[in-house]
Amino acid sequence: MEHRLSIRARLTLSFVLAIAVVLGFAAVALINLVHRSQVTQASNEIQSAIIQYQARLSTSDFARHFTVLPPTGDIVVQVTNAQLTHVYAASAPIAEAPVLAKPVTSFSTPSGLTPEFIANKLTRGTIKELSLGAVDTIQTVHGQGYIFGFVYGSAISHSQGVLIFSVLVSFPLILLMSGGLIWLGIGLALAPVEAIRRRVDAIAAEDLTERVPLTGGDDEIARMARTVNAMLDRLDAASRFQQEFVSNASHELRSPLTTLLATTERALVAPDAMNWPDVAEVIVREGRRLDTIIDDLFWLARHDEHHVETQSAEVDLDDLLYEEASRVRSMSELGVDTSAVVPTRVVGDLTMLKRMVRNVVDNAMRYAKGELRFDAHVEGDPPRVLKRP
Repeated sequence: MEHRLSIRARLTLSFVLAIAVVLGFAAVALINLVHRSQVTQASNEIQSAIIQYQARLSTSDFARHFTVLPPTGDIVVQVTNAQLTHVYAASAPIAEAPVLAKPVTSFSTPSGLTPEFIANKLTRGTIKELSLGAVDTIQTVHGQGYIFGFVYGSAISHSQGVLIFSVLVSFPLILLMSGGLIWLGIGLALAPVEAIRRRVDAIAAEDLTERVPLTGGDDEIARMARTVNAMLDRLDAASRFQQEFVSNASHELRSPLTTLLATTERALVAPDAMNWPDVAEVIVREGRRLDTIIDDLFWLARHDEHHVETQSAEVDLDDLLYEEASRVRSMSELGVDTSAVVPTRVVGDLTMLKRMVRNVVDNAMRYAKGELRFDAHVEGDPPRVLKRP
């Protein structure tokens, strides 16, 4: 069987994954932004150092003696002749190095030049310490030369490494705290839903007349509570209809069976005194009645009290009463008076009217002491005085 995560767990996981994606993009953007900022700052410092040494060295005579320049932060410079064969001056960290780079044309720098490292076994060790550079021309007392500026050391890469390490450590903590807060928040949001579920479970197990408490407002929880209550109303109505259906079915089946049993028992007690054609007529009539009731039960099973289809027609109510009176005479010792029955025609469903009359007569037989009186008249007729037999 497949075990799926709860909706709370799935929502929490989805939100955490979404936050992780956002944080991932934010981390990449942050690292890239910081790197660009450091590169821009270093480039500005290199240009500033080049401009500073251009002004200082262009008026100094350093042809005879090599000049060691003081370091400017992480920036080092190297001054060479135009032929790149002699180093005139260099910052202290690279004072012992030969010519480290050569200028090449570039359209993205203010000077139109960019340094290209000269890689050989003499420069390899020093080049490893250089990460960013710029080059410009310089005018000395001995003619034109080049001044190179570089970032010395691993300041930029170290700062970027520290930033990446901080991101790798802090982002999982952020995800963990976000997941915990989301878990708690979703739990609080779903608490009313769980309360409604427990309430509906208790109602279904105990009493369908109870309802889910309404929270007020018009949010999703309130609308769901109203919908659940409406569903419980329909279930309660269906349950009551089912009970009524069972009760009516039992009553409908009992009536013809009672007639059949009473007729056959009377015939068994006094077989010689019985009019067997009448007995056969009763059995056939009540057997057909049972068949009709069974058909009606199938019909009722496919309908409810809100969707009952009827067939209206003119029905002689007095004929139904005479038929029931004959049935009472054949199955009981009760007296039957039909003197008050007059021709009465109504509009309705014949089957339902028969069922109604039969139920009323059966109830009357159950409680009558000596006589049943049948009456049928149109409402509004002048009152009639009934004579007792």
